[in-house]
Amino acid sequence: MTDTEDGDEANGPRPFVRRRDEGEAYHALGALALRKATSGETGGAFELVERRGDENRVMTPLHVHRSTDELWYVLDGAVELFAAGDLLSAGPGDTVFAPRNVPHAFRIAADDTRVLLFVSPGETMFREVGTRVAEATVPADGPDGDELNRLDAFVAASDVEILGPSPFDA
Repeated sequence: MTDTEDGDEANGPRPFVRRRDEGEAYHALGALALRKATSGETGGAFELVERRGDENRVMTPLHVHRSTDELWYVLDGAVELFAAGDLLSAGPGDTVFAPRNVPHAFRIAADDTRVLLFVSPGETMFREVGTRVAEATVPADGPDGDELNRLDAFVAASDVEILGPSPFDA
């Protein structure tokens, strides 16, 4: 299937299959973001992104989403979520949920982690913040200054509020 940003509004979302390494691929915030189902393709209901990365390469600050819920399903590796004052650890087959208006931070906690991120409603930041790449590969380095500037612009224009540094920082 061809990647699209806009669904067919006259006919609504259409069924599709997106294979393992298919989807818009971005190097974003230290990991691969592979958009498996875009907001445009789901009529704005949700976006599904596969994140692939290594331990401590993805570590968000403490933040809150005012209008979206996030759910992670761990395929391989491990993740941690700091939410509502609790540290939640998850491995293969586990699901982690952070509802809107709940402060949280997320990190990839093992090398070769693969996790599905489900955001509802709407879409993730990866298209606006990341760098589009031709192949679904994990980046060799972290975000550069341009990417961090795009992240700041995204946060300023979104429902995301940064509340403080990552609780995972050593």
